[in-house]
Amino acid sequence: MTAEAAGTPEAAEIAAARQRRLNLYLGGQASWFISLGIQFVIFPYLVTQVLNEPAARVGIAQMSLMLPALFFMLLGGTVADHGDARRILIRVHLLATLPPLILAGILLAGELSYAALIVYALVMGTLGAFAIPARDSALTRVAESRIQQAVTMAMGVQMGSQLVGMLFAALAALTGAAALLLFQAFVMLTGLWASAKLSPLPPSNVATMSRYAQIVDGIKSAAAQPMVATVIALNFAVGLFYVGSFLVALPLMIRDIYATTNGEFTFFFAIVNICFWGGTIVANMALLRIGHIHHRGRVMMGSLTSGLIILALFHFPMPFWLLGLLVFWWGMGAGTTMTMGRTIVQTAASGNHLGRVLAAYQLGFSGGAPLGSLMMGLLVGWLGIFDAVLVPATIMIGVLLLLYMFTPIWSYRAEGE
Repeated sequence: MTAEAAGTPEAAEIAAARQRRLNLYLGGQASWFISLGIQFVIFPYLVTQVLNEPAARVGIAQMSLMLPALFFMLLGGTVADHGDARRILIRVHLLATLPPLILAGILLAGELSYAALIVYALVMGTLGAFAIPARDSALTRVAESRIQQAVTMAMGVQMGSQLVGMLFAALAALTGAAALLLFQAFVMLTGLWASAKLSPLPPSNVATMSRYAQIVDGIKSAAAQPMVATVIALNFAVGLFYVGSFLVALPLMIRDIYATTNGEFTFFFAIVNICFWGGTIVANMALLRIGHIHHRGRVMMGSLTSGLIILALFHFPMPFWLLGLLVFWWGMGAGTTMTMGRTIVQTAASGNHLGRVLAAYQLGFSGGAPLGSLMMGLLVGWLGIFDAVLVPATIMIGVLLLLYMFTPIWSYRAEGE
């Protein structure tokens, strides 16, 4: 019998140390996603309201936030596998304080330009490409066991923190965008402190090949596991057809249909984001209460089906309260999909390839999103908002049918943890 099983003082001390480590990890994650929640609202506000850019340029701007993931996410996974995750997190938090500080200075000087926003987006997107794999690979080492529960907790903190950030962003009409950007930088510094308090998280293996060879090896490891490869492909479709719609169609809908002033835009758009991420929190609380789920693939398929129905309903003009209700429903499906997909990958990936496989998983999502943002920007400019949303909804029907017929997602069954 182990010391922990025997309930000895040593076991209690070990359990307390694990909980402290998890709390610090979640604190660092919370700071990153509070900042991201602020960015979710402030960035489209600056593009659509302050600069009043057309639909295509809104799509390009939103694409720029996610485009670096296409180039750097797999490299970020390789770095996470062969570096100290704690050190990586400290560095990205420190560097991530600079873009909002600089952008706040540009705003206060009255020199905001489209080019400045694009540079801000590219830098923040690049830092995220290194932060996400390091944070995801660290979770397995911090949690040690009961991965689904740890993933659900981490997702809950992520979504709750984004919600808090959006609530702060809703105050933009009172505080001004520059003050919120300064607060965003401060929040990043608190994450740096939490990451620095963690004990070292050394690499899971030692590099014996070039960076390029390591990246290829990680892709092969992901592709060799049919369920992992399926989830990555599904994530790409979600990024392409759902995330692009959320990031482009919804801000333009708020600007052109519901809002008449800058203050109204930040309020309405923050409410929409709060509804979405509030839905993800409700879904994760339900998953945490339910516990182990065997048919994770079927749950994902059901959630994604609800998403395309909601997207199709956006074709019809509706009062703002109904839009918020549908977005809340959409968020519940998204929270379920993200938690189930990440749990599948987290449990299936081998320790030596964990960072790279998780990076490939995230790349599926982040790789589709910039292309989806560009696509939706062009579609809205061509068809208008109400008809544009029917395109991704229709295509997702075919995607889900193909997944059902040709992949193991429907028959997949997770063993008990």
